[in-house]
Amino acid sequence: MKFRLINFKTKPLSAKYLTDVYDLSNGNKEFIYCCVPNGELGITVVLEGDCHIKTDEGWQKQSKVHLYGLIDKVQLLKMSPNYREISFGFYPHYLQLFLKDALHSTYKTNGTDLFDLFRKEEVNKLYENLCQCKNDEDLMDKIEAFLKANMLTDELDKRISAAHQLISKENIYKVEDLSSMLNVTSTTLRNLFNQHVGVSPKDLIKIHRIKKALDFQITSEESLTQIAYHLKYFDQAHFSNDFKSATGITPKQYFIDNQLSSDFSDFQHWRYDSFENIIR
Repeated sequence: MKFRLINFKTKPLSAKYLTDVYDLSNGNKEFIYCCVPNGELGITVVLEGDCHIKTDEGWQKQSKVHLYGLIDKVQLLKMSPNYREISFGFYPHYLQLFLKDALHSTYKTNGTDLFDLFRKEEVNKLYENLCQCKNDEDLMDKIEAFLKANMLTDELDKRISAAHQLISKENIYKVEDLSSMLNVTSTTLRNLFNQHVGVSPKDLIKIHRIKKALDFQITSEESLTQIAYHLKYFDQAHFSNDFKSATGITPKQYFIDNQLSSDFSDFQHWRYDSFENIIR
């Protein structure tokens, strides 16, 4: 599996609204990997091969251009031999600026066909343009053009933007505290998240807590308690329960496995063969 980040900061709309752009590919063998919850949504353009996502109904083949993300637990993805994709990610409230429908209508455990969200001609144009790109500059020009052509409004609800900042940067992890700081009721805040984010404030808080936990490095059993304290959990047991619910493994299993922590540090995914050895 080859994972390569692409510099998107040179393009104005991309720099403002995207979280990352990457090129993901593999060799001549099928490859399965685990995607970790990160609070983002991404548009994936499959340039070569096929992508499947594991759901309760089995492996579901994804369309060549699909929206994926906002999962609340580890998701398995399978790449066919000689696979390649280009993906660009958004925080949900930024993606909402390009969509007519509320984000709660998108699938959380399976990719959403981009034809269901954007004009057919724009989706086809994005796919054809990216297939023809010869370098990163071309890729970013075409992604920037797609953003420009499909932006419906630049009027972001400032309450959502502020809420995301408070959760991701200021470590505000109680819905009641968020509501108070934004001067809205908890019901209003949940409705805003339903429309503009696609998950509840409580669920997004959980995702960001676990995302931060995955970046920690620990040297002893006692360090787990320190992580729980840093993330403002009531105790280590609550932290461990949330962590296992999101990742499928305990914090101790994750932190003592150098392969998992290395994978996440390198490309925010886990190789399934490493993950599978732990959950057996």
